[in-house]
Parts: sequence; structure tokens; C-alpha cells
Amino acid sequence: MKVKLLFLISVLLTSEGMAQSINRFRDSQTIDAFFQYSPERKRPLILAHRGGPGPADTENSIITFDKTASALPDAILEMDVRMTRDSGYVLLHDATLDRESNAKGAVAERSLAELKSIQLKTLAGELTNQHMPTFADVLAWNQNRYLLSLDVKPGTDPIRVMEVVKKYKAQNAVFVICYSLADAQRVRTTYPKLWLAVGVNSLADLDKFERSDLPKSRLIALTPQKLQPVAFYERLHKLGILSSVGTYGTGQLDEKPMQEAAAGYREIVRQGGDILTTDRPLEVSGLF
Repeated sequence: MKVKLLFLISVLLTSEGMAQSINRFRDSQTIDAFFQYSPERKRPLILAHRGGPGPADTENSIITFDKTASALPDAILEMDVRMTRDSGYVLLHDATLDRESNAKGAVAERSLAELKSIQLKTLAGELTNQHMPTFADVLAWNQNRYLLSLDVKPGTDPIRVMEVVKKYKAQNAVFVICYSLADAQRVRTTYPKLWLAVGVNSLADLDKFERSDLPKSRLIALTPQKLQPVAFYERLHKLGILSSVGTYGTGQLDEKPMQEAAAGYREIVRQGGDILTTDRPLEVSGLF
């Protein structure tokens, strides 16, 4: 009995020690240092796609974010932000409710109050008693402890989303994924210190990116899932820009047994990938 008690105390102390402090990302210097490119970096940053849910977990939910962050405090938590009919903001990957909840139809056709009452399903399709979080709910939960990656979905204005971020004084705990250089430039004009992620999907894209007027500071490059030549990543690194590589989706590394996929994850990092965007953040982190 005494041994069991000591074990439980040890687990609790370990969990508390791993939790990050409130307002860890309280200023621009902290997030700038987190994303500073260094050729000496040995471990990739881990970005938990949709929060990193397993089959029995819900995606884009506070319970899953908390589970991932408690086990992997330096993980970046990715989430999908969508606007409701009455201009509120909730988290859901799909444009429709069918796959992820017990409701049907488009998110954009429901009010914030209606969506808050909807129950979420796990990845395996099991209904839970968890309700859809609002974006404000997540910011209030986070309290700037962990970095949040905001995939602001088409039809949702990132500048308006940032107004919610400002209310929670969380500008230095988020970065925004932009779907075009024009979108990135628009957001950068309004929020010059905000970190942004932009797609650089080919050598032609890289040429266009380098020639663009978009300032090359505080940027993350979303690069192809297919491994690129070392020179591709080196060109980004010369600009001080980190490369994020997605490993999720049909036929990708996340869908393969870890024993088979491990070498692939490591090869991405050897080639020059800096951030691994993955559906299984804990397991991938354990490879490095």
C-alpha cells in the first residue's frame, strides 16, 4: 500500500512539473525565441494536428488539447477556427457537422448558442458528452501556457479572429495559418509582430515567396508532405524561416506502423524539416 501511495505521489508531482506556467508566452521575445532557427537544433518541434487525438479522443477539443499538452508541454496545438451564422467562432475541422458531431449541416448556418450544445464524436465515431468549444473557451483555458496554431478556415476572417485573441491578450501565444501570400500580407499589415504560416509548395512557390514583398520575419513555411531536396530547406533557413512538414493523411507516415515509419520521420528532419505536423505527437516526439 505504501509503495502504491508513493507511486501515485510521484505521478502527480511529475504531471505538475510538466505543466507550463500561465502566461509563459506573454511577450513577443518568448515566441520569437521559440521559433528561432538554429542549425544546432537536434529535435524537431512537434505540431499536434487537430490537437493530436487518438481513435478514442475528440478532435479540436479542450480535453484533447489538455491531454496532449500535459504529456508534451512544448507541443504546438493546432486547431480549426470557423465562424458561425451570428459571427461567433467555434472549433471544427470540417465545414459540416456530420462527421464530428451528433448534428448535421453547415457550421456557418448555425448560431453560436446552437453549436455550443452539440455533442462531439471521437475519431472512431463514438458519441461523447463533450460539447463543441468556442474559440474563446480555448483561449481562456490556455492562458498563454502553450502555443496555438490557428487554421482559420476559408470564409472566416483572420483579422476578426485576432480581435478575439486580443481580448485574451494572447497575441504572443498564437500563429495564424494563411492560405495565400496576399492574405499573409493583409494580416501582417494589421499585426506586424504576429507569427504567420504560409504555404511554400514547390521550387516555383519558393521563388515567388522570396521575391514577394511580404517581410521575411516571423514566418513559418508550410512545405510539401513529399520530401524536398536539402537545398529547398536551406533556402528557407537562410531567411531564418522554419519549415513545417505534414505527416498526416492517407498514405502518409502517420498512417503506417511506427516501426515502419520511424526512419521516414527522422529523414524529414535530416533533410531540413523543422516542425513535424502529426496526428500522433507523443509517439513522433519519442523518436528524437
